[in-house]
Parts: sequence; structure tokens; C-alpha cells
Amino acid sequence: MTLSADLTINLKSIAHNWLLLKAKLSSGVDCGAVVKADAYGVGMEPVVGALLKAGCRSFYVSRLSEALAVRSVLVGLEDTLGVRVSESRIYALAGCAPGDEMDFIRHRLIPVLISAEMISRWSEALKKAGMRPGSVPSVMKLDTGMGRLGLESVELEAVLAQPLALEQSGVLMIMSHLACADEPEHRHNHSQLREFKEALRRFREILPSVRASLANSAGIFLGEDYHFDAVRPGIALYGGNPQPAFDNQVLQVVNLHLPILQLKNLPSGAFVGYGASYQFDSPARVAVIAGGYADGLMRSLSGRGECWVPSPVSPGDGWRVPVVGRISMDSFVVDVTFVPEGVVQVGARLEVIGGHILLDEVATWAGTSSYEILTSLGARYQRNYLT
Repeated sequence: MTLSADLTINLKSIAHNWLLLKAKLSSGVDCGAVVKADAYGVGMEPVVGALLKAGCRSFYVSRLSEALAVRSVLVGLEDTLGVRVSESRIYALAGCAPGDEMDFIRHRLIPVLISAEMISRWSEALKKAGMRPGSVPSVMKLDTGMGRLGLESVELEAVLAQPLALEQSGVLMIMSHLACADEPEHRHNHSQLREFKEALRRFREILPSVRASLANSAGIFLGEDYHFDAVRPGIALYGGNPQPAFDNQVLQVVNLHLPILQLKNLPSGAFVGYGASYQFDSPARVAVIAGGYADGLMRSLSGRGECWVPSPVSPGDGWRVPVVGRISMDSFVVDVTFVPEGVVQVGARLEVIGGHILLDEVATWAGTSSYEILTSLGARYQRNYLT
């Protein structure tokens, strides 16, 4: 018997989610895909392939190494899918680090310029490379209230005060990022939208054809005012609920089932786990599960998480069983006292994430986001892809 984890990624669901998001947009709006951090931990190469087949042509990553990896995948799929690399766009959201300029230029990767220093350095690199002004595309990011990456207001004014340099910059799009899009009624959404629209108006006085992008996954659900020319969905592609106050409209993508290592009958008063943090007040039956914080099952799930035990006789039915005691590096314990005798056995797999234990539920129990749960899934899992 092989006591291995079963981590399954449904690529068809990822494609479905992308198409669902695209269907919410007007025909002229480009629906891209954020595939940074190894496609949120589920595997960049197969995800890019699935999205490319679905029709996606814009891919957003964080840095040069990820952009090159996506380009390599696209090159490898040219003959298979008949889609040329030149038909796709790869954006690096953290911009271009010093010394990386020629790699961006050579491979036609698009840096998102986030500061006055980066803009100046990028322009100088283009001059040194002998590139014709405006021949190499870039994106300019504005900070409209996230307080993270992007030009500050003083830097923006300086850029707009040099119209000739801006005309020759090759900037094809401006973008910003919403801080509170997952809270539809948050006033900060309207504030950022207003500031972004004003900046776009001023840019278009100099660059009439410049495009604009503001919406992430949650921003798409705020409505067409936030869509502009391009959107950049991320977590919704991978099954996370972009609007937690409402029912999730996207399909679950990740299914994680972990095997039972051992079954134990414990007497009343028995303790479980490090620190003896949990004590039974009556006799109990527990299952020790293969998986722990080394596999991305955070310690904060201790005493909070649940697993699903499927019914062997009635598909779709089953039992939720609570995690008891602290989660260890390689294992954790669930209380199966009230599951009928004989249902749980050594080697059987319990659902940790899937159709009954939702990704967003796990994130809530852990006190974190679905982003962190996905990107924390450990390297010890053998990933299985459904196409």
C-alpha cells in the first residue's frame, strides 16, 4: 500500500473560470491571467497551456525569471497549438531590475515601470541599445492608493510634464491596483477609480491610444466602470472566491486528499499533539493524517480545520471531522469518533481541500487568504492534472 498524498489540479476548471470572467467583459476588453508564483502554486507550465488553449494571450508574472519561464512554455507550444509567441504578451509586474534591461528587450517582454528611477533607467537602456523611440513596449504603473508599487503623485507629475519623452517611451498601457476590491461597498474603490480615471485622462492628452488596466479578480465583479481595456484576474482562476460576501461563482480547481497513517483509540483524559493542547473528556477514536506544515497545512489550522470523510455507500454524503491538537511538520490528527465503525481505515484518503472542504473555508480557518494556502502547498506533493 502506498501512503501518498493526492493533489489534483483541474485544468478544465481553470479554463472554465477564465472563460466565465471573460464573459463578464465587453468585447474590447482583454482578459489576461496572472500566473506568477508558479501559477499560485498549482504549476505554471500546465496552467499556461490550458489558458492558451482557452484563448488567453496576456500573461502577468512578477519578475524576469518568471517571464522567461512563461516565454519558454509558449515557445514549446507553438507547433502544438499553432499560436506564435508574438501573438502573446508577457508582463512583469515588478518591473525591470538593474542589469535586466537587455533581456527584456531581446525577448520582447513587457516591464511594468513602477518608479521614476526605473523609467529613466529603461529609457537610457533603449538608447544604448540603439532602439528606435517607442519601438519597445512598456507599461507604467500608478499608485492610486495601494501604497505599494507604482509612481507616486510627484513622480507622475514629472512624467506628464515631459510630453515628448512620454511620446517616445513606448508606454502602451497604464495600470494601477485596487486595494479593497473584495469589499464592493468600500469607499476606497471609488476613490481609486476616480484618481485612475483622472490620470488616464491626462495621459491620453499626450498618448491618445494608451490603454488602461485596473481590475484584478475582485475588480472584475465591481462592474464595467472598473474594466477599462484590460483586466488581470488571478485568484478567481484558481478557485478562490473574489467576493467573499457572495457565493463563489468560479469552480474549485484544487483537490487535496491525504491518507490516514494510523487509527488510535484514546481513553478519556488523553492528550493530543505538541504542548498537550487538546484533551478528550470522553473516550475517542482518532486518525493520524499524513501531511503537516511542511506541506502547506499551516499550524494556525490547529484546532480549527476540518476534513471530509466520504461515505462508502452514498456518494456525495459523508462526515466533517475536526482537527484536534497542533498540526506537526508531517502529520496532524482528526477526531473520527462519530464516524461509523469501519468507514475510516489506514490508507484511506480524507479530503483536505475540495468539493466539500472549500479552499476559502481552509483560508478562513487558518486566518489567512486563499492566495497563501495555494502558494504554500508543499513540494512533496505529486501534482496530478486533469485536462
